[in-house]
Amino acid sequence: MLCRNDNGYTLAELIIAITISLILIAGSYATYISQNRSFVIQESVSEVNTQSKIAQDMIVNDIKGAGFGIPQDMNIDPVNGLTTVITPADRTIAPDAVTIVGGFRTVGTLWPIGVEPGSACPLTIPLGTTQVRLIYSGTNVPNLTDKRFLSIDGVDFVRVAGCTITNGVCDSANTITLDRPLTMDFPLIDIDGDGFCDAGRPVYLVEDTSYCVDANATLRRIRRNANLNNCTGIATSDDDAIAENVEDFQLVYAVDANNDGQTDDVNGNGLLDGGDFVNGVAVADPATIRAIRVNTLARSDRPDTNYTGQGNPPAAIENRILAQTNDSFRRRWWQTIVTMRNK
Repeated sequence: MLCRNDNGYTLAELIIAITISLILIAGSYATYISQNRSFVIQESVSEVNTQSKIAQDMIVNDIKGAGFGIPQDMNIDPVNGLTTVITPADRTIAPDAVTIVGGFRTVGTLWPIGVEPGSACPLTIPLGTTQVRLIYSGTNVPNLTDKRFLSIDGVDFVRVAGCTITNGVCDSANTITLDRPLTMDFPLIDIDGDGFCDAGRPVYLVEDTSYCVDANATLRRIRRNANLNNCTGIATSDDDAIAENVEDFQLVYAVDANNDGQTDDVNGNGLLDGGDFVNGVAVADPATIRAIRVNTLARSDRPDTNYTGQGNPPAAIENRILAQTNDSFRRRWWQTIVTMRNK
């Protein structure tokens, strides 16, 4: 005789089991959502910290290099119309801007005409030379307009007076004519000591670099011919977004107004400190600037619901008063004092 097992789950047991399962699933989902939200917020905070710090360091490094390779007198030899190494643009109701001039980027190396790498050394580009060849090391290639300003090994400032233009830039296979003769001999370099020339003299592109914040709160680095009023460049400018969600960018300046070789002690305490910096509008002559205090304020791109009502910028950064928001965004404020090296 066959026995049939009539044991099974009752409807009540099934309902209880399903209910418990749903509670566990809901709890797990809520935990996942909470952890995911926390991860996203932390990622946003990490991103604003990293991005704004990289931008701050980039600005600081360019200020340190300001003035390298420039002409002895920029009133006689302006670079893209600029006659000073630092040009402040001070604002009290908006982020500041600044333009810096210097030989920040290497173009390549200088060689005598007809001489190739690997030629027997010693070879020299002689004093008085105006016809040279440039062997480029990258995409920073001179032209006859806004990229014609060069520094030879940080010693001679020259302009490109003539060259064969290919695709808008000077062709490295042809002679480049300088607007003035070199003022010293430039020996080529035998790096490994085997008697053959491995490298010419370094050539730097002297250009203007501007930092400003556009209408979308993006901090931009614009090389050559920036319009600081709307933070844009022209067709031939190199325009890079270096940090997003930048709420403020402020700069103040320490100067040597009496040209005694010492930064002016504005507050009279015998030290270079915060009280010795003035706003850009108070700088009578930008050529007297000796140090800059750089401030960058950035916020996260996402609100933190656990931070509601606590998100406020500083009450003021330098001469700009900032509205208090009581929002949920986290912020990072960087401040760095930079002493100019080439002064």
